[in-house]
Amino acid sequence: MLAAAQFAAYVDRGLPAVVAPLIKAQFGLTDTQIGLLQGPAFSTLYAVGLLVAGHYVAGRDPWRLAAGCLIVWTGGAVLFALAPDYPGMVTARILMGLGQAAFAPAALMLLTDQEDPGRRARALSTFTTGSASGRSAALLLGGAALAMVAGRSFAGLEPWRAASLALVIPNLMLIAVFVRASRRHRISSRERGQGIVGALSLMRARWRVFVPLLIVGAGSVLLIQAGGAWSASILNRSFGLAAPNAALLAGAVALSFAPVGHLGGGWTLGSSFGRRVGAGPLLAGGMALAAAGALLLAASGSLAGAAVGLAGLTVGGGFAAVLVLIEIQAMTDIRLRPQVGAVYLAFVSLIGVGFGPLLTGIVSDRGAAGPDTLAWALVSVVGVTAVVVAGVALIFAGPWRRSTGV
Repeated sequence: MLAAAQFAAYVDRGLPAVVAPLIKAQFGLTDTQIGLLQGPAFSTLYAVGLLVAGHYVAGRDPWRLAAGCLIVWTGGAVLFALAPDYPGMVTARILMGLGQAAFAPAALMLLTDQEDPGRRARALSTFTTGSASGRSAALLLGGAALAMVAGRSFAGLEPWRAASLALVIPNLMLIAVFVRASRRHRISSRERGQGIVGALSLMRARWRVFVPLLIVGAGSVLLIQAGGAWSASILNRSFGLAAPNAALLAGAVALSFAPVGHLGGGWTLGSSFGRRVGAGPLLAGGMALAAAGALLLAASGSLAGAAVGLAGLTVGGGFAAVLVLIEIQAMTDIRLRPQVGAVYLAFVSLIGVGFGPLLTGIVSDRGAAGPDTLAWALVSVVGVTAVVVAGVALIFAGPWRRSTGV
């Protein structure tokens, strides 16, 4: 149930990447405005909400909280589909970010209640698979929905609005399931312990290892979000693919290769090779792969080459992102892991989700007009970020090894 809801959450938050070419044409938007819609409009209150939820969720019934979150963010998704203008879409994205903020802490409270370590690990991995798959499936399902409406209007709604509403239908079934679960299960309130204050105190006391990890994590997420937000638009502009076909191809590539990066990162760091090398060089390798993928996506003259480049960007970014999550967990006392996790997620969401799509849009708008401008704007953002992240990872590889004992 929780993985399905997390999957739906990431599908809903990734929808603007699917309809970007259509709303850009209809409302006369710039790439900067679309980047703002995909990034800060969602991530600002989402990051604030994560911190608040991380502090207070332990004193609330997680089933009721999860059901409430589903209702609020579904309302935001419906408002986005029906928004009459750009400010309305921004308001809808803000509401969606606020609704999704408390869901992950509520879900983690339920999942980590497992006493058996094996069951707990399997539960957490299943849950995170929902987010990784949902991010990619937004493009695939959104493209399929656009292809199904095939340019036709429904009840006076433009095709992108009809497709957006169609993707919300599964949320209604999830809401019914979660409301029923909240009535059947009663979770007693638990003490919050040190909350976010304890997490911040720990991170401040060990800032020499946590601050570089925050920088590297935010950079990794920035790459993923920039690529995910603009890949369909790049295929649309550079290769002339129709919006549904561009979204379908981008979604298929991302859905196929996102698990490779996430699973590959965890498996590699946990292997004997990974323990010998350490997280720093592995992170640098992931950044190199992501940068090379972005370059191939822009420079390739063939659709197949562009797909390979997108796969490299997806694998490299996911590989690096999961390594940071593993290191954060290893450096944190078990009693503070949920709170430190909330701080980490809030920071990387604010920076990575907030600025990845936006920076790419700004660079694109300031470049020379042309079908490949957006692709090279993505190369610029990914390249600079990859250099910074790889440099920080290599510099602090030693302190991280000493902190984790690996």
